[in-house]
Amino acid sequence: MATATNTKEILLAVAGSGVVLVAAVKLIRCIFSEEKKDYPKDVVILFQPPQHPKTSTLSPFAAKLEMYLRMAKIPYQNEYSLKMSPKHKTPWIMFNGQVISDTQFIIEFLNKKFDIDLSKHLTSKEKAVAHAMRKMAEESLYWIFALSLWVHDYDRSFILKRILVSKCILWKIKSAVKRQTYCQGYGRHTREEVENLCRRDLQALSDQIGRNLFLMGNQPCETDCAIFALVAMLRNMPENSFVTKIMKDNVYPNLTTYYEKMKKAFWPDY
Repeated sequence: MATATNTKEILLAVAGSGVVLVAAVKLIRCIFSEEKKDYPKDVVILFQPPQHPKTSTLSPFAAKLEMYLRMAKIPYQNEYSLKMSPKHKTPWIMFNGQVISDTQFIIEFLNKKFDIDLSKHLTSKEKAVAHAMRKMAEESLYWIFALSLWVHDYDRSFILKRILVSKCILWKIKSAVKRQTYCQGYGRHTREEVENLCRRDLQALSDQIGRNLFLMGNQPCETDCAIFALVAMLRNMPENSFVTKIMKDNVYPNLTTYYEKMKKAFWPDY
């Protein structure tokens, strides 16, 4: 026979389960809702993870895409949502009813649609260097950013102040990042080894920028969208992050100058 204490515990457990169930149902409805909205014609609808007002996104790919839209002066509207694209990726866009996934494919689609080339001033060799720098940023620095934020230097309160998700969803993201980084390879390294990789990438980026105003010279190019997004993320990490320590050491002062120039030119409200 259950005691009064046991009965109370059971009721609390049931009540707690009910709260979790309701939250789960709401989340599923949010993600998979088939609700149709009337979006304006010829305006890019940018779907990206929900965030708190007056805070920067924690998604460098969302920041990259929004920076591109600003640089290219393409009309866009943000739609903050947990809903994923058919490829199960975010951010993604909808343009006149057409859905496009993956930031680079999106940029290439919009370049053709609006006849835009933000890198037309570059030579073929310069375009090759810019391409290599983007791949380094997105295939190396991104994973370093993810490892520090979600694994090695995880700070739940820092993240919850920036993105609008439940603690349960936060835990799922953390677990997913840990699994993905392990499969990618960087997640198998120690914190010190990842920190060393970070310094190497930042040094390469700093050497490439040199005394230029932007990545490839005194005029921004398409790749600056990705570079700015990653530098912005790395500059806004938790205090306990090894990335924060590296940036505070100020061994790459031109990266700070680069960040401020890009921010002032294209994102003064950031």
